[in-house]
Amino acid sequence: MTRFIKLCFSLSLIALLTACASGPPTGSYQTNSSAYQPMVPPEKTKSIDKSTEVLLAEAEAAGDSQRVLAVLKDIYAKNPRDSIVATRYGRALREDDQINASVRTLEPFTRGSNASDMALTEMAMAQLALGQFNAAENYADKATKIDPKNGRAYLALGTALDAQKKHQPAEIAFRQGLKHWKGDSTPILNNLALNLASQGHLEEALSLIEKAQEMAPGRMDLERNRRIIATLLETTGGRNPS
Repeated sequence: MTRFIKLCFSLSLIALLTACASGPPTGSYQTNSSAYQPMVPPEKTKSIDKSTEVLLAEAEAAGDSQRVLAVLKDIYAKNPRDSIVATRYGRALREDDQINASVRTLEPFTRGSNASDMALTEMAMAQLALGQFNAAENYADKATKIDPKNGRAYLALGTALDAQKKHQPAEIAFRQGLKHWKGDSTPILNNLALNLASQGHLEEALSLIEKAQEMAPGRMDLERNRRIIATLLETTGGRNPS
């Protein structure tokens, strides 16, 4: 009976991990950290002068997403055909939960000769936020074909694949993205950990989520995921949760 109860408990935790990938990437599955995340490194364009770039960097460092949005909105109004400006503005809109506005801003730079890997990546992120996982997969896949070293495109691709329960292709995408990642890697470490846990690779999953916690201590979402994975590992006879 005890083994049966443990099995049922393990299955319920696995279902919880699976549920993380079945909806928009808010909460457990991440496409970015909880605060506004600038491009790392920022894409350069003559439409944004050095003084404005400094202003944006200061606002980003302070976590002032509304200031970032206001500055980029003004720049975009003056330079609507600049793909880098549109991409950065589209990202700021998405971070402000203005998803449809983000899609409209990014759309001209996701097709034909105007297509850029950065705009395609941001469009994939927007589609994830809308729960349009197949569309997100397509946009992210196009981005990786333009730039095979775009780490965030692989994050979007892996998240979209996981949401469609394509766990092994998602793992490949996450690992490729981690290889080329720039900046704070907690989002892709978290998603790869959940992906591996869903496949039963609990030891590696727990190690990755603990690594993410070392980089971002105090993050409650990471602690929640660590506890789920650690409990699963304990019920299968692995190491005890720390």
